[in-house]
Amino acid sequence: MKAFNHTNAKTLAEAKTALAGGKSTIIAGGTDLIGTLKDNILPTYPASLINIKTIPGLDYIKEEAGVLKIGAATRLADIAANPAVNQKYTALAQAALRVGTPHVRDMGTIGGNIAQLHR
Repeated sequence: MKAFNHTNAKTLAEAKTALAGGKSTIIAGGTDLIGTLKDNILPTYPASLINIKTIPGLDYIKEEAGVLKIGAATRLADIAANPAVNQKYTALAQAALRVGTPHVRDMGTIGGNIAQLHR
């Protein structure tokens, strides 16, 4: 794996600024990204990783006006265990429970799994 810088963003604005140069990528759980970096399969290797898991408020599950809202940094394990998701959005809870291993679900986020690089 090549060397890279790592920044813990504290706000969305800070993350956006860090990404502006186009040589950085976002990390939260890192369950897919770290493997991708180790395998050196990205067309362009990032100079730095911007951690968004350190930004408060990106890990939530809430229902508003009958719409389920899940933050990008919400862990898959939290989605699978959430009572509201289990009761009203059973297929989502079951899908989150079947991703990877328990350790992957404890670290992996919904945003990372949606944006994951398919090999």
